[in-house]
Amino acid sequence: MTNRTHQVILHVSDKAEDVPRAVAAAETLTQNNSELDVRIIVNGTALNGVTDSAEQVSPGEATTIEACELGMQRRNLPLETLQSNVPTVPSSILAIVEAQLAGAAYVRI
Repeated sequence: MTNRTHQVILHVSDKAEDVPRAVAAAETLTQNNSELDVRIIVNGTALNGVTDSAEQVSPGEATTIEACELGMQRRNLPLETLQSNVPTVPSSILAIVEAQLAGAAYVRI
């Protein structure tokens, strides 16, 4: 594994189809800068893009896709419906702010 020293947050909240766009953006970022660790944080209506009824998302080695548990609850989406490679964060806004305070770059997709 490479030594990644910088974190980028890609925030996806509007549309399910924005999740694959974020994965493609993360791939571009990590292919062009080996120091980047990318977190795709999904909330809002975009959560439908990480459920088992959506197209399978496959992030690269330096990328994680994380779903907001609070958003899942608010949309009555059981956590069991998430794709198996999608972990959760308790609150997307908290995860984003904590990452930014630690120096992460933020991009809204």
